[in-house]
Amino acid sequence: DVAIAAGADFDYTNGQTVAVQGAGLSPVELGDHYNNTDWTFIDDTDVWDITRLFAAGKAKYETAYDIGKLPQTRERRRVVGEHVVTVPDILNHRTYPDTISYHKSSFDTHGFTIHPFFTIKPPDERHTIYDADVPLRSLLPRGLHQILVTGLGASAHRDAMPVIRMQPCLQNQGYSVGYLAAAATHQEIPIRSMDIRTIQHHLVQKGILPERVLTDEDSFPLDDDAVTAAVASLPVDFAGLEVVLAAEDRVMPLLQRALRETEKPDTRKIYGQVLCMLGDSQVVDLVRQVVESYHEWDEGWEYTGMGQFGRSMSTLDSLIMALGETGQPAVLSTVLAKARQLKADDAFSHFRAVAWACERIGSAASVSVLQELLALPGLAGHGVTTLRQARDTVLPDTQDVTQRNAVLKELHLARALFRCGDKDGHGRRILESYAQDLHGHYYRHASRVLGIQTAQQKRRSSWD
Repeated sequence: DVAIAAGADFDYTNGQTVAVQGAGLSPVELGDHYNNTDWTFIDDTDVWDITRLFAAGKAKYETAYDIGKLPQTRERRRVVGEHVVTVPDILNHRTYPDTISYHKSSFDTHGFTIHPFFTIKPPDERHTIYDADVPLRSLLPRGLHQILVTGLGASAHRDAMPVIRMQPCLQNQGYSVGYLAAAATHQEIPIRSMDIRTIQHHLVQKGILPERVLTDEDSFPLDDDAVTAAVASLPVDFAGLEVVLAAEDRVMPLLQRALRETEKPDTRKIYGQVLCMLGDSQVVDLVRQVVESYHEWDEGWEYTGMGQFGRSMSTLDSLIMALGETGQPAVLSTVLAKARQLKADDAFSHFRAVAWACERIGSAASVSVLQELLALPGLAGHGVTTLRQARDTVLPDTQDVTQRNAVLKELHLARALFRCGDKDGHGRRILESYAQDLHGHYYRHASRVLGIQTAQQKRRSSWD
């Protein structure tokens, strides 16, 4: 918060995505020692949202001894630092000369992912432990001096955060940064001028960093042989995809050649999907044929907070989103044909995939179908604009996802409708309602889509 107030750029929910990790607020009973909840989305920086949270929490836990005093958030504003830790950084075990903290976790995402890697290949299940180095540069806000940002505010892609946000790792990071800051102050040397190896040596002695960091250099960019080998390995369940996406600037010709040189249908499908996801419009016919081979929807994914490991979309969802990434109107008929098959109780991931593809293509031909989807029973009208609504609509489950599934379907469809033409203003009206919502992430997302900068003022009329 201090760095952002000082002018640091940051990443968060915005006009492009409303993806954020699930959050909660716990009841408190005498003798409790652990309550882990996930039943809402919370923006810590939004006083309207925090007030909504406590009003709903008092109703949700009306028979409890007390309720918690701090919002339980797993994702917050992240500064844009001198280096942004990415998903390929983690999956490729990227090393740095200035590693300041070391992290280990399963991929505990508490929601859905947005990075192209996970759109094609989902994270592994709970038993898989990922590890990641975080460099000092990711704690240094770009353009600012003598200020460090730690923890959930560090510079990283949101899909990288589940691996680097766990409490023991951040306790170690806090010690490391505190030691660095104290040493810099004692020596009267700017942070960027400190001898990082001396700091690392102390942290290795403390058991906070592995000894290898003392000789590590930056392992990126990956060498050409590694990229070539990764392209060749893709047909085996997308093996090497993390290398391919780490070398986007030079991998397209290799992928295109690999596609030309194979006649195997499954191999062609994999190369075609990756190329589409990277925006190559020359392979849309190949991927479109694969999508059309599905006569009905496969098993989708409903928004899941607690215990969400692995996929957050189906194979067909992924293929449709890949088609959308090309932006080609020629594939729209295929996308709309799948959209017309959707029923109100179908999984959120299917609605997300269709809305995403329509939005990326941006054709007015999508409008009528998107309107029809929003007209399905129960698909619209889920905003919360008063405290009375917040109290009356809250459910007792401490891991509830029903309300979030409903809102996410509505928001994704309304955004796509608005950006595809919205001839009757239906999408705009839904977004305008959410631009007054007491949930901070819904408010921010809708107001950014609409280009509203003063939506906070409108929300003042929402108190009840």
